[in-house]
Amino acid sequence: MESSSSWIIPGLTDDVAALCLSRIPRSNFRLLSQVCRRWKTFLRSEHFTAVRKLTGRMEEFMCVLMEDKPGTSVYWEVFDSSGNKLGPIPNIPDPGPLKWGYGVTVLNEKILFIGGFTGNIGTPHASPDVYEFSPATNSWRKLGDMNIPRYSFSLAEVDGLLYVVQGFSNDGYCLFNTEVYNPKTNQWSLMDGPNIQVAIGFAFSFKSKLYVLDNGTATIDMYDTKTKTWEMLESNELAAVYSYTVVRNKVYFLDSERPGRLGVFDPEENSWTRVFVPTEPRGFQSKLGQWNNKVLLFLRGSVGKTIINDFNKEEGSEWRDCDQIKLSGYHVYSVLIKF
Repeated sequence: MESSSSWIIPGLTDDVAALCLSRIPRSNFRLLSQVCRRWKTFLRSEHFTAVRKLTGRMEEFMCVLMEDKPGTSVYWEVFDSSGNKLGPIPNIPDPGPLKWGYGVTVLNEKILFIGGFTGNIGTPHASPDVYEFSPATNSWRKLGDMNIPRYSFSLAEVDGLLYVVQGFSNDGYCLFNTEVYNPKTNQWSLMDGPNIQVAIGFAFSFKSKLYVLDNGTATIDMYDTKTKTWEMLESNELAAVYSYTVVRNKVYFLDSERPGRLGVFDPEENSWTRVFVPTEPRGFQSKLGQWNNKVLLFLRGSVGKTIINDFNKEEGSEWRDCDQIKLSGYHVYSVLIKF
């Protein structure tokens, strides 16, 4: 007979106990972890995360990668859907020298930190490293390396696979291929990339297709994962994008050539529009993010200040202060995860 000391909650089967605990908001987990070692271990387990997902109790959190000042070491802050600031995410173990040109994304509700380079832009040393952060265990682990070290690439998830498009390798060598990561096998495979070199643009997915916007051109490269073919789409929009976000299947982007105008691309309609966006003094470049299905603008000239816009309102939309989100440093990346 199983000892009662091994039960999660004495008198209940572990399945029932898991269902009970899954109803408690994650903001209380730190307190619950102090009840006993058994609870602490269980609350951090992948099994409990699966139970919360099955019962529809997953909560969305915004994780923001920041720096105290441009060019310094980075750190994370986490906000829930109400704007409450939670405990920080630990830094990657033994990250080595400060990196540049890396990619950050989410795959299967885990944060991935990909590639980048050390050294200087004249003689860069590219990295193939990939790290994964699990919110269940609050820890990082190293995944399989990319086949080719690279930095300043575009990336997006399509149907459970991660596509890393082109970029640059050691000594600034331009890459024309694409790597695909399969989380089930923890392996990367090489495939052909777009027909032209992507000038550090960005990528996103829509209906099992990968879209890659080429900075400096008026084209979008589209990869159909079903037919495994690339197609070039004419956008009639010459762009120099430095920040973007995807909200409700629309892509919002900031273009250094068009200050004061926020680009909007609707892949469903294949349409481009531009709307007003506040600019910052002295040439500061704001960064975009999303939170609660709204577009966020993180102001670089005013550390900690964020404004928000809900472009879904039929009666129109306007930018307003987002008092719930106050960063302690300069925004670098932000991603959403559910756990």
